[in-house]
Amino acid sequence: MSHYLLCTFFCATFVTTSVQAKDLAENEISLMAFARSSAYYDDRTTALDVVQSYYNAISLGQVARAFSYTLHGTPEEDAGQLQAEYQSFSEAYGNIVEIMVRYGTGFTSAGTGTEVTAIPVIATMLSDNGLRTMYSACHYAVQLSPSAQDYVPFDPIRIDKTLSDAVDGDFTALPMPDCRF
Repeated sequence: MSHYLLCTFFCATFVTTSVQAKDLAENEISLMAFARSSAYYDDRTTALDVVQSYYNAISLGQVARAFSYTLHGTPEEDAGQLQAEYQSFSEAYGNIVEIMVRYGTGFTSAGTGTEVTAIPVIATMLSDNGLRTMYSACHYAVQLSPSAQDYVPFDPIRIDKTLSDAVDGDFTALPMPDCRF
């Protein structure tokens, strides 16, 4: 069952060392853990930075900030529809207190004035009621050419779409999802 899963990253409580990185599967680029005590991280430099920032915001209980990584510069929905989407997102992620994320190697497809980058992840989240869930997800980040944008508000790099499935098994051994376009 696929559904939207939107998240963010960076962790002060777990740092991947070169020895730990060697232990990761060959196609993985990092493993991060976040908790309410994690340091604030907000970076839109690359698609991976945006996805990591997304998980970081969720782990800190900053649901509006996490949701913002999915928004166009100018929202395409009317205010009521946007509020309904935010409410649904908030109900899904507002009670998360801990996240661990394995990031796979992403890839980018560039078109005229637009880049789409796929970031595969395996994420496990712990809610404040003790329920742990695990997802396999593909985050698709879109970046319109900054130099081609001559309008306001500016449309930043953002998570345009996330496809995810609930999974079971060993978090460290689950294969990364196939995020090909």
